[in-house]
Amino acid sequence: MRLLFIVALGCGAPKDTHAPIPVDTDTDTETDSDTDSDTDTAPPVLPDPVVVTLTTRDSVDLVADYYAASGPGRPGVVLLHMIPPYNDRSSWPVDFVTRLQAHDWGVVVVDRRGAGDSGGVAVDAYTGEWGRYDVEACVLQLVADGATEIVLIGASNGTTSALDYAVWAAGEGLPVPAALGFMTGGTYTETNTSMSALPSMPAVFTFSTAEAAWSVAQAPLDPGWTMLEYADGAHGTDMFGAAPQVSDDLDTFLVGVL
Repeated sequence: MRLLFIVALGCGAPKDTHAPIPVDTDTDTETDSDTDSDTDTAPPVLPDPVVVTLTTRDSVDLVADYYAASGPGRPGVVLLHMIPPYNDRSSWPVDFVTRLQAHDWGVVVVDRRGAGDSGGVAVDAYTGEWGRYDVEACVLQLVADGATEIVLIGASNGTTSALDYAVWAAGEGLPVPAALGFMTGGTYTETNTSMSALPSMPAVFTFSTAEAAWSVAQAPLDPGWTMLEYADGAHGTDMFGAAPQVSDDLDTFLVGVL
């Protein structure tokens, strides 16, 4: 079973098991000369996230927004923000997160250790073995609720923890990601782990032309990887504001692998 991810040993979170129910907005009971449609539906009402605490294997408590899928058997996505403590889970645009949720995917948007409401030391999130524990906790939360495939999306040095987990997971008997997303990876991505050690899996790279060098250099490792360059892009999750089409492009990639 392969998973796509963007983190820590998790305690159970409340689940919303109710799928959104279409609402018929047609109040006209007549069918002849009816000008409104009997098939009109309101936009789906998506449940609010549940704030959960995920405890890593080294006993650090991480706080995350958890958007549960409607039930088991659905994919999951883990979102890993840019470098702590200067960034936190609020870096991910709500519109992008709810777009993922609208597919009925479980989504974990975590404060990495040392950031936001989470405990721990910020530098440990990306130097040494500890960042992969953050990812593990997020993945296990999704798995506990029946996620079948998990994708990890890291922004800036969130890519460090995503790569570390993806290479480490199989040897620990943990779910291996179904795919990875690198939003402006760089040499920091390989602080602990070489990209050449990554098992074969789909991956998407988003980057501005100004920061293209590292991402482009990874392309020969797997010709099937998706490279998305934006002339007017920005760094990491700032890309969503600078190049709004990145949201469409990531969604297209994820739908294709999930």
